[in-house]
Amino acid sequence: MKKMKHCIAFVFCFLSIIKINAQEVDLENIGGNIKENLKKNPFKISGGVSANAIFYSSNVNQNREPFTYFLNGNLNLGLYNWSMPISYSLTNQGSNLGYQVPFKFNRISVSPKYKWVRAHIGDSNMNFSSYTYNGLLFTGLGLELTPDIPFKIALLGGRLNKAVEDDGQQQTIASYKRMGYGAHLKWEKERYKMGLIGFYAKDDLNSLKQSIDDRGITPEENLVLSMLGSFKLLENVEVFAEFSNSGLISDIRAEKGKSSKGIANKFLKNNSSSESFNAYNAGVNFNLKSTSLGIKYERIDPGYRTLGAYYFNNDLENITINTAFNLFKGNVNVSANIGRQRDNLNSAKLKQTNRWVGSINTNVKATDKLMFTATYSNFTMYTNNQLNQFNNLNNNPLALQQPRDSINYKQISQNFNLNANYNLSSRKELTQNINFNYSLNDMVNKENNIVRRGGLNRFHNANLTYSIGLPERSISLATSINYTNMYAASKTTNIWGPSATINKMFMDKKLQTSFGVSYNASTSNAISTKVSNFRLNAGYSPWEKHNFSATIIQLFRNTNQDIPDKKLNELTATLGYNYSF
Repeated sequence: MKKMKHCIAFVFCFLSIIKINAQEVDLENIGGNIKENLKKNPFKISGGVSANAIFYSSNVNQNREPFTYFLNGNLNLGLYNWSMPISYSLTNQGSNLGYQVPFKFNRISVSPKYKWVRAHIGDSNMNFSSYTYNGLLFTGLGLELTPDIPFKIALLGGRLNKAVEDDGQQQTIASYKRMGYGAHLKWEKERYKMGLIGFYAKDDLNSLKQSIDDRGITPEENLVLSMLGSFKLLENVEVFAEFSNSGLISDIRAEKGKSSKGIANKFLKNNSSSESFNAYNAGVNFNLKSTSLGIKYERIDPGYRTLGAYYFNNDLENITINTAFNLFKGNVNVSANIGRQRDNLNSAKLKQTNRWVGSINTNVKATDKLMFTATYSNFTMYTNNQLNQFNNLNNNPLALQQPRDSINYKQISQNFNLNANYNLSSRKELTQNINFNYSLNDMVNKENNIVRRGGLNRFHNANLTYSIGLPERSISLATSINYTNMYAASKTTNIWGPSATINKMFMDKKLQTSFGVSYNASTSNAISTKVSNFRLNAGYSPWEKHNFSATIIQLFRNTNQDIPDKKLNELTATLGYNYSF
């Protein structure tokens, strides 16, 4: 309650400052201005609703729900300078799980806005930065103030997780009730930007009747403080940096301990489970007419995390260089980046992993009808791992140095993709197009420069598609052939098959239909599998802004593999309705 009062007082003072610095109002003409605005800004309403029902039937897979529905909608109410977007998402997808989760499947949010003031009420999410609060769904209140002055502010407060008791189900995700609060202050000018971020979250110890320590879950508390900014040194040169410190108490019940290092922990009641982590990045961007170049350094402490994001990568150091340029009057566009990454920053692991990352993407417009796109990436990871970690303990320091029992491990992953598109015809009465796509994924594991059995995985895929259209008859046809070759775990698998799709519009283009069929045959070490797929789609728009849709997918699979369900018969039907206004 105290935190909320402080936030309200802060917002009140902020609004007072804005009012004092606002332009003077013409009191003599205020009545005329109101009448003019009343005429120019009538009541407005817009939005859309959608409803989808999915029916599923299978002779093998019985874990999937036979009937699922999704109701989604957004409504935007506008009155003069006011607007109020309302969105909702309702489904029965999580109603029959048989276990509990700490988040909601059904959501509703309201985001009223008046000029530069916007609120987020209900089930919403905001984004401060990748190190602090990053898109985590909360149920509560958010506020964004973006006046026409350099100072901006964003606030949030609400429930991050609901309390979930341990009911004995293995799938149940037990959780304490968790509340979170955050603020993002920004000062933005033309040549520079600065920002301060604070995010605080804490689990409610009394929200559960019994402990969930057996699940490895303890009540936590977290405060993250961050500073970030950018500055234009020259018109084409910009530098940027961000620093974040996360103070994390992994168990608020632990015994009192010494105050942990870090700025954030100075504002927390530290105990023996308190930890402090840092994350920061800095870089520079050069932007010229047809070329850009960027250099960035990033470091994230081992164990770094906050309670304001779903997932964090940590224990890494990155150095990356990226560039983009075009040649031959824009007909050739190239973008590339290369970087080096390493972990084990605090030398706590038995091994350290180093990784080179590089990629290049090229778009070539050979002629007005022929275009190529090529992409290549290379990821190389290597490490020296000492197999016997007791060598250092048992080694006699007076003895002569002996060779270590170690292994040199290297993993190389390469990806290549080539796409060629040729437009044969683009006339009103006839359109024709040929597209070819090839991709390669190659991964090799080397131990002391030796590729052992099962250490090579290679994936080839090629696809050739021919499409023809008769626009005046509202009909189009596409045929393709697909081939895949996989080598993994010392086994080779070949998959090939054709597919065809025909599209036709009826009733003055109000009814759109399509029918597709595909066949795939795969063979691997005397095991053969055949899959047939039939798809029927229809979309009908009897009136403007109304659309009804239906999709039926029938799949048949046969295999000679010695399994109980050699024959799979699967049917999926979807009915939908969309209305926009």
